[in-house]
Parts: sequence; C-alpha cells; structure tokens
Amino acid sequence: MVNEMNKEFPRILTLLRTERGLSQKQVANDLNISQGLLSHYENGKRECNLDTLVRIAKYFDVSCDYLLGTTSIPNSIKNNPKQKNKTVTNALNEQLSKMSHALEIFYSVIASYQNPELIQYSDDILSLSMYSLFRSAFVANSKNDENNFAVNKDSISPAFALLSSSFERKMERMKITAPKTSFMKLYNEFPLEYKSLNDIIIFSEEYIKKLDV
Repeated sequence: MVNEMNKEFPRILTLLRTERGLSQKQVANDLNISQGLLSHYENGKRECNLDTLVRIAKYFDVSCDYLLGTTSIPNSIKNNPKQKNKTVTNALNEQLSKMSHALEIFYSVIASYQNPELIQYSDDILSLSMYSLFRSAFVANSKNDENNFAVNKDSISPAFALLSSSFERKMERMKITAPKTSFMKLYNEFPLEYKSLNDIIIFSEEYIKKLDV
C-alpha cells in the first residue's frame, strides 16, 4: 500500500482522467485492471500498490509525486528533445487547466455577491495581468517588435496596483448578503478543481512571506 494515498491520489487520478476526456472503462482497459477497481481508486475506497502507482504515472505521463499530491509539477523535463517538447506541452496544458479550475471557483464566489461591477473589475484585473505576461513573453524574443505595445512597461505595475486597490476598496464597502462559505465547503462543491486553487494560494503566500523577510 502507498501511505497517505487517500488524501490526494483519488482526486488527482480522477482529474487526470476527466481532463483527458477518458472514460473509466478505457483507462481500466489500458491499465489492465477492472473498471470497478479503478472506480474504487478514484473514490478512495482502495489503495493501489507501488507497481500500479508507477504504471498509472507512466500512463498519464506524470510523476508519482504528482499523483500523490506532493508536487504541483506534473513531470520533469528530460534530455530527449522530443520528450522536452512533449513535457512542455503537458506543462502548458496543466497550467491552463489549473487557471481554468481556479477561475471557476473564484467566479462562483463573485457570482454569489450578485454585483455585475465586481465581475467587470475581475475581468479588468485578469486582462491587465495577461497583458503583462504576454508582453514580457513577446518582447523576450529580440526579433519581435516592442513597438506593438503603446505604453511604457514601467507603467504596468502602478496601473495594476491601482486597479487592485480599487477592487479591494469596492469589496470592503459592499454589503454582502451571500451565505457564508469556507474552504471545506469549496472543496466539497469543487472536488476536482479545488487543488488548483489551493496550489495557487500556497505558492502566493509562500512567495509573499519571502518578500516580507
């Protein structure tokens, strides 16, 4: 048995399968196990042995550590160039999925406040964040023309800080009548998506704490 597997393994296994659009029957057949056993793995009713864990990791092209929830990085990049390309693609897909899952939970909270202005604020902040990321990635290639962007890069951080503080002040002044929620409630409502949000929260808080030292 793999110790502590029930804490993360069932949810991550289910997430990997559903993200790829695979049925339990197909995955079970590919792994040469019964569909019932796979269902027990996903429900946390059974724990698999080490050999099966390794086979599942190879099947989904992720590390055993990722399957067990001890890292948020699906796999390490190997020396083979083709494998590098495959792993980079997998990493990008994983990141896209993570952000999509976190946003789903975020917007469920925002929607409960019944205020369209908050949704617009959220869209503005996300748009500005994406602008900053895309701009940095685009101009990193010296062959690309930085003149495609109409503002000075030094203006991005102040603009983001202003927009974020405006959003926070709006939230502080609001009278929210939505029912109380909690992380446990969010976990129960979004069992497949919650890990993505939790990973973002853990990383962000650890990074901020380092800056505060």
